Amino acid sequence: MKKQIILALCIATMGTALLSSCQKESDTLSFRATISTYQSTSKEGKTYVDANRWVNWIDGDTVKINGNDYRVGITGTGSNRIATIDGVTVSENGYYAVYPYNRATATAGTAGWPTQILLPQVQNYKTDANGNQIVKAPMAAYCPAGRATASLDFKNLCALLKIELPASFDITQNEVAYIKVTSSNQPLWGVATISGTDNPTLSSPSISSLYATDNTVTLDCTNNGLHGSDGNPTSSGAAQGVASRGPFYIVLPPATNVSGLTIDIYVFNGTASSNSRRTVHLYSKSGSNAISIAANNIYTTGNLPTTYTEVPDVPYPNLGTGEFSVSRTKKVRFALGNLQWQGSTNTWRFAQNQWTAIGNATGNNTSSNRSTQANWIDLFGYGTSGVNYQPYQTSNSSSDYASSAIQNTSNDWGVNEISNGGNQPNKWRTLTQSEWYYLFNTRSNSNSLHHTGAKVHNVGGMIILPDNFPYNTSPYNSYNWDWKRLTNDQWAQVAALGAIFMPYTYYRTGNTMYSQYYGYYWNSSWSNFNDQPQCMYFTSSGETTDVHEPVYWGMAVRLARDVN
Repeated sequence: MKKQIILALCIATMGTALLSSCQKESDTLSFRATISTYQSTSKEGKTYVDANRWVNWIDGDTVKINGNDYRVGITGTGSNRIATIDGVTVSENGYYAVYPYNRATATAGTAGWPTQILLPQVQNYKTDANGNQIVKAPMAAYCPAGRATASLDFKNLCALLKIELPASFDITQNEVAYIKVTSSNQPLWGVATISGTDNPTLSSPSISSLYATDNTVTLDCTNNGLHGSDGNPTSSGAAQGVASRGPFYIVLPPATNVSGLTIDIYVFNGTASSNSRRTVHLYSKSGSNAISIAANNIYTTGNLPTTYTEVPDVPYPNLGTGEFSVSRTKKVRFALGNLQWQGSTNTWRFAQNQWTAIGNATGNNTSSNRSTQANWIDLFGYGTSGVNYQPYQTSNSSSDYASSAIQNTSNDWGVNEISNGGNQPNKWRTLTQSEWYYLFNTRSNSNSLHHTGAKVHNVGGMIILPDNFPYNTSPYNSYNWDWKRLTNDQWAQVAALGAIFMPYTYYRTGNTMYSQYYGYYWNSSWSNFNDQPQCMYFTSSGETTDVHEPVYWGMAVRLARDVN
């Protein structure tokens, strides 16, 4: 059975008798909400969805009405639950209500929709006392000022994607950590605008130019406690956990086209006391036709044309599955994005996509205090891990940077806790010059396993293929397969086989940026020539691994982990 929240707005004006269900004191009104049965399939999912598909307000929820924030109070139980919003300021211009309040911006005390509402990139998985998921789905309702007995009928502005893991995906002993939904053709997060009155709608979200190609939203389940396969609390009394196979609900903007939509589920193995043994399973479901999801609806993965694959375990999120030989006896897996750092929080992370490079944008090229700024940077002086030499350093003095090889030292960026890379110290490292050389020149079939001058999601760079990539089989040996101009679907296909993409980067001296159409990546080695460190450098026509440059040049970093 589905339930709908209806807020009954009782409006009284001077000289008019008060309605029995209303209360007016000092030009304020009380809203009253009841939960009533609603049979239409177009009305589902408000603030949370339980096993019976009931939808309820949560006591303490806050809504924004005409720019002001009001708390929802709950009384009663079951179908007799009543929600009350007291003290709402009377308005002659009608009542515009938005939920969640903290994602909407508007001038306090004025009528009209908020000019903006934020659809977050990371949605945090939370449950109520019964283990039901609380879904913070944006919704809106409108009532004109003169409609004395009218109701505020909240409409979901977005759609919910319901994900249930298949029985064949055996995670009995594991915990769902992240669910990522990616679109190849439109943003799934950002700032959107509400319009309309009786039937409010939401515009497509827009995101900053820095992440113009970052179309991924994440449901983060990591802070919800451990669980067994039945979703019960752990024996140690931890919080009610995530049910092993769902359902999980993710908020998506209206009119999302599922053509090219991919769903990735990451599962960590182990308990809170054995985080070092965490592993990740991943599977993807990709749509192939032009279904467009509508606002105020719930869609399940069963509605989508899908395929199912599972790739081998990898020990950390954002660690690629492909294995790359870097010596006769050693293989590595690469991070799925360049390294980034934020001064205001002293946080390290990997870029959200392999093709993301901040380059000549605010953060890298700022003259402000980089040690406290909120903008992310991804061009670093040599050895600036933050232990001995700081990542925000822009000095052109060599004495402010590491002065010898950084492999196996605390000056290697891999000593840090990478927030979206396992968040544990000393789990990553920077390749040496000889390892890059072996990768490009010595491993078996090396000339066929990397392609410079490539373009992925309209970003130039280099594609590196894993050792076992079937480069000489169809379709990869086809005349129509152009490694320099892959479509988004072609890139997704090779990425699923472990391919790595390294985008062109700028390099920086001080706050001055150079060379947009080349890749500059530090390695961990030192050169005796001019007493300078090594870097890996590539253009559209090839790569060079024995380049040495000044320590104060700001370059990109792509970390890796050894395959044990």
